[in-house]
Amino acid sequence: MRAAPPPAPPAFPRWVIGVIVTILLVGGGVAWIVRQTYRQISPVLVETIGPTAVPTADTMQSTPAPTTVAIIPTTPTPAPRFLAMAELVYDRDFTQAPIEQFLRASGGDLADVSVTVAGRRQPFGKAILGQTLYYSVSPKIILALLEYQSDLVTQPGLPAERYQWALGNYREDGRYAGFSAQIRWAVRELFYARRYLRERPSLVYADGTEAAAPASLSDAQYVLARVLAPTIQNGRLEPALLQFQAVYERLFGALSAEPPAAREPPTVRLQRPLRTIFPVTSFFDHGGPFLTRRADDGITTYWGHTETDSAFAYNGHDGWDYAAAPPDEALSAADGTVIFAGIADDNCDTLAVIIDHGADVRTLYWHLSDFAVEIGQSVKTGDVIGIIGETGCAKGPHLHFGVQYAGVSIDPYGWCGTGDDPWQQHPAGAQSYWMWADTPSPCGPVNEPDVLIDSSDPDHFRVTGLTTLSTPSGVGGSASYVAGQRGVDLLRTWRARPIGPVAVAEWHVDTMRPGRYRLLVYVPYALSGLIDSDMVAYQIVHREGTSEARVNLQTVANEWVDLGTYTFDTRARVLLPLRDAIGGRGIWADALLWQAVDSEAP
Repeated sequence: MRAAPPPAPPAFPRWVIGVIVTILLVGGGVAWIVRQTYRQISPVLVETIGPTAVPTADTMQSTPAPTTVAIIPTTPTPAPRFLAMAELVYDRDFTQAPIEQFLRASGGDLADVSVTVAGRRQPFGKAILGQTLYYSVSPKIILALLEYQSDLVTQPGLPAERYQWALGNYREDGRYAGFSAQIRWAVRELFYARRYLRERPSLVYADGTEAAAPASLSDAQYVLARVLAPTIQNGRLEPALLQFQAVYERLFGALSAEPPAAREPPTVRLQRPLRTIFPVTSFFDHGGPFLTRRADDGITTYWGHTETDSAFAYNGHDGWDYAAAPPDEALSAADGTVIFAGIADDNCDTLAVIIDHGADVRTLYWHLSDFAVEIGQSVKTGDVIGIIGETGCAKGPHLHFGVQYAGVSIDPYGWCGTGDDPWQQHPAGAQSYWMWADTPSPCGPVNEPDVLIDSSDPDHFRVTGLTTLSTPSGVGGSASYVAGQRGVDLLRTWRARPIGPVAVAEWHVDTMRPGRYRLLVYVPYALSGLIDSDMVAYQIVHREGTSEARVNLQTVANEWVDLGTYTFDTRARVLLPLRDAIGGRGIWADALLWQAVDSEAP
């Protein structure tokens, strides 16, 4: 038996068809009318934008005067801008407590996350500071990357895999697997990207392809491209940069219309971070403080010389090393607030302290064996903050002392070269300043009524009994030195004094304002081919008589040495017998500075 056929569909109402036809006819008619109207108006529009006819007297009388309409000026909307380099490297107030408050308010789980550093657990807010501050990376950039790649800032309850590949770098056979490893990779990549801003090496993408960075990228965009490219396919860089910026502004608010303005010279002045002068074992490299360690490239000192001798230490050094050792104490270089104290996750697990002094100046104390302060603690100039050590990647005990201005490493000894400072000229660099409060720059101006006598001044300096040699370092661009005569051993006075004329260096002032003066002598850090003397004796002639000040030249190179404070009349004289306990060791004769303490009115 066959099945019954399906019922026929209901007939479409004829009235609906009529309505549709009517709509089509009316619409077509309206379109025809508009088209004809446009054809009639178009010639008028074309005609009105042609040459303006010169009005006649008749038309001027018959034409009513036009109504004057006030034109209200409008403020142009500023074009959106991308993050500036200054915003990539620094944020003044985003330290541990504000970071943790921000994370808790953002909704994700990072506020409760801890990470392992040197076998110890640290809150994420502290660990990220230990990673970013040393390498001059704003923590906000890392947080925005975590949100852009994995939603970790705002989304709770995410699986462990999101943390495992938190920044999206799956390359190099999983070398960077793990939450901390992903962040370490990004921080160091952002740091090294700034090193190569001039060369701009090709970008490497997630599929392994390489491509030159688009020439249109700003410096800040290129730096970010170095951490975005390995996580995306070639050709997706521009949208990735825009998406990252959108995430950044969603988290931290819209960028200001203008990028951060250039900063004035820092107002903070520093004291030495140790109780006494210790030998310098490594200078700040003005060739680029990027920890490069390319020995053949040498290190460019603040005197403008590129040195390859290991006495100046290593290429790319980002601070100053002083040969102190336990139990020597590290001291706060200025008043401030401790923003980090503990083990820094800097790939070396270094015990470190960082102090914020306000006015965008921070000082860093690295390789400590112990620390005596805690995060958030206020400190005064000269307060003990820790004990010198050799933690982390240090080779032998010493204090690594660094200074950052607005997040960028600078040299607190300034720049004394005759040409431009290469670090200031670098796209990621900054100008350095002499920041020491207790001594003047060896290449700076002399303030009245201070008096400076340099060894290059033949009218006020002379050497008798020996021929001097010179080196292109020191006050005035040079310094004199001799191989000292064998003389009396100042530490073993019972030894016989050699017979013969004594060679002497003499500085003298013919006219000065009477008063009390602090007397400083500059000892250059330069290679003479000689071992410096460990004891010389300056003889200071002043109002009350003659005083002696002994100096170990082996420990004070690169510094002004305080010879004491004395009262002088209108003339002054200082003698330096060019003798050494065993003879043949180097004795330096550079500049003397009479620094007024309480001078009498002229």
